[in-house]
Amino acid sequence: MLGGGRPLAGLPVILIAIAGGAAAAGARSVAWNDLTAAARTRLEATGLTETAFPAFLDRLRRAHGQRIREGDLDHLVFYLLQSTHFTKRPPIEPALSARAFVDALPEPERRTFLERHTVDPARVPADVRARAKDLAHALGPNRRRDLRLSYFRALAGVAFAGTKDADREAALLREYVRVMWFVYEKEFVAQRSAAPADAVAELYRSRGLSTDTAVEAGYLVYQGLGVVKALNAERRIRRVLIVGPGLDLAPRTGLLEESEPESYQPWAVIDALLSLGLARSGDLEVVGADINPRVIYRLREAKKHPPVLRLVSGITENGVVAFTADYRDYFARLGGSIGRERDAARPVDGHLAKTVTVDAASARALSAAALDVVIDRLEPGGFDLVIATNILPYFDDVELMLAVSNIAAMLAPGGVFLHNEARPAMGDVASAAGLTFMQARQATIATVTGAPPLADSVWVLRKSIGTGR
Repeated sequence: MLGGGRPLAGLPVILIAIAGGAAAAGARSVAWNDLTAAARTRLEATGLTETAFPAFLDRLRRAHGQRIREGDLDHLVFYLLQSTHFTKRPPIEPALSARAFVDALPEPERRTFLERHTVDPARVPADVRARAKDLAHALGPNRRRDLRLSYFRALAGVAFAGTKDADREAALLREYVRVMWFVYEKEFVAQRSAAPADAVAELYRSRGLSTDTAVEAGYLVYQGLGVVKALNAERRIRRVLIVGPGLDLAPRTGLLEESEPESYQPWAVIDALLSLGLARSGDLEVVGADINPRVIYRLREAKKHPPVLRLVSGITENGVVAFTADYRDYFARLGGSIGRERDAARPVDGHLAKTVTVDAASARALSAAALDVVIDRLEPGGFDLVIATNILPYFDDVELMLAVSNIAAMLAPGGVFLHNEARPAMGDVASAAGLTFMQARQATIATVTGAPPLADSVWVLRKSIGTGR
């Protein structure tokens, strides 16, 4: 988690833009003939034809606009449950709240809720109702200014337009019911299925588009860039595209409010490229491209006003969970190539924490662009490196084919693509888009007593020389 941002003065206008519409400046919609022959063949096998393609993209853009809105409201619910800034009531862990809510329902109502996602709002637990009442009041006009609360006040102004405290409370409870269905399905129902990972993946392909991010994601990319360096020590990276860098606003668990929300993956990427010798300061361009307008706004503000980053690990070390030595070493060095560090990486309540003041040279390397990577591609492309972590799981197989095709098109010949999508279909999809597998690496962040380690894998792909699309 990071801080040091400036007030989001234009936020209500930004939120209105979320409704969806034409492609943003700098991006254009993909056309059928932009795709490789192999990609078109895969799409035709699903029933999608050249004639139907434009209307399909229009429907998809509208659907993504709705998913952005739902994702923002998901964060509002997680804020409702965890924040200590608008109420003195104790925070509530979302998964525990979902279990308490669903398990307390009488059997017929529980079955109906799990099948149809509907339930009488009066069934919402009393502790949640109390926090919802406090937040409904805090979301009203002329309240104290707090960056997260200001954002959610603007969101509520659009999503719950014209409502008073009682109506906002009812709207918050409706959103709570919707979000708790997903959390319960993910944490409890899917885990009891024959293939838990596949069940969770299926849930993500229809849920709201989240903008979550965590410090740990930088370690995964660092490991991937280490592979790139090992494969070619002479490689130099000048142009980088980060798809979906996100914003640390209100995660599903572990909300930390000591500093303002920030998008920090771009800073971790710049730091990694410089520290590994893959890039030079002053000769690097990093574009953060996101589907959510508020992320774009924050990145542009950070370029103008280099932030003070408060880096806090999302994972808590305790008697069961222990950071690996490699992750500790990474965190200790994180930020050293992009600015001035203070507060060594010593644990704070089990979290690794430090503060980094970003220097002006690093900030100059950063720019931002609005992009729906499934539908659009940025022009000009020619990126030496594209990074897309934790976004591909939100797409079904058709959307995945389109997203990977657009990523491949934005890469320069010989350029590298880093991702962490473990779906078996990813290999064939990447090949159809003109990408070749190079290597994969697992990044283990922490060990867990009596359970598998907390780890993720990164895949390194390369665009074939001569691929023209």
